[in-house]
Amino acid sequence: MSGTVREMPTKKGVFGVWLAAALLAGCGASENKPVMPEAVPGLRLQKVELKNMPDALEAPGTVVAAATAQIAARTMGAVLQVAVQEGDTVHRGQLLAQLDERELAARSGASKAGFDAAQAGIGQAEEAVAAAQANAEVMQKTYDRYVYLKDQKSVSPQEFDELTARQQAAQAQLELAKAGLKQAQAGGAQAQAEVHAAESVASYARVVAPFNGRVVRRTVEPGSLVSPGMPLFVVEDTSHYQLQATLPTGALSYVKKGTAARVELDSLVERPASAGGPHGQSIEGRVTEIEAGADPNSHTLHARIDLPRDAKVESGVFGRALFPRGEKNALVVPMEVIVARGQLSGVYSVDANGLVHWRVVTLGQSVNGVVEVLSGLASGDVVVLNPGAQELDGKKATPPASQNLEKHS
Repeated sequence: MSGTVREMPTKKGVFGVWLAAALLAGCGASENKPVMPEAVPGLRLQKVELKNMPDALEAPGTVVAAATAQIAARTMGAVLQVAVQEGDTVHRGQLLAQLDERELAARSGASKAGFDAAQAGIGQAEEAVAAAQANAEVMQKTYDRYVYLKDQKSVSPQEFDELTARQQAAQAQLELAKAGLKQAQAGGAQAQAEVHAAESVASYARVVAPFNGRVVRRTVEPGSLVSPGMPLFVVEDTSHYQLQATLPTGALSYVKKGTAARVELDSLVERPASAGGPHGQSIEGRVTEIEAGADPNSHTLHARIDLPRDAKVESGVFGRALFPRGEKNALVVPMEVIVARGQLSGVYSVDANGLVHWRVVTLGQSVNGVVEVLSGLASGDVVVLNPGAQELDGKKATPPASQNLEKHS
């Protein structure tokens, strides 16, 4: 027979074609099926709005002790002992370091010996004055009698002249003895001053705390040779701290001595686990010192703000002073919505489809539990009020963002 010969498909070939078609159909169905985000129930949402809030000038600063003493050596000598370490609490007059005082003690002993010799010289001079005084009195009485006898023509002029000469010599001897006593007394006073000076210098071998406080720095070790003026310790008064703040020149118009300020310190911040930013607990302070003029280079000035004596603060802590200057219209959110990621602060915002996104924000001033948002959000945006510690980025908030939005007043 003539014509084209057609091959009939085998059962095995038909099954292979069917399997390939089924696999292709399955792959297409998997690729077209959307992945639904994880739904997170119980999230409280809030629309962000502009609010009136107190406006304040923020002045950064550092906590310093109201009284700080840099203790330096007052004499030369080798350090025999260092009695304190950095961070130790000390009391007024407490020994900080002991220098070798043998040479100083020898000087003190020599000055005392000189003083004793001067005292002995004063005693001898006093005896000489007493003897000269007695002799002068005898000669004066004799002279008075000779004057009477001369008037009676009972003594010769030569005898009278000789007695007059002896009487004048006795007076001169008395004046000389008195001058010697004054010189001895001056030498005694000088010797006593040298004793006091030597005792003071000898006391320099004991380096003591000037007041109650804490040792914040130590720059000396046992065995070191120190000289006058060399810094050894820095001691600060821990009973009274101040914030040394930096202000712009324009602040002089409303910041004066005695002006009240709200002070926020990093060491007093009480932030939740999910919160970020430097804002937290604040304390009340008052300006106690302020510079009258500004630095011509930085155009800033410094003010010292007294902090409460019972505040748990330490020197070196960064802080900021807030000086009220009216009100402003600002975008604010509750402190609990802030979520920290490293050094960044952010919020969980919710879009129109209910999806949650983490957004970086820049924070401003905080007051009464709310914080100003300088950038990262706009009026009308929706944020999660109770993010907690859970990761919400990319998840779906239920109920949707368009429902049950809480109002913040």
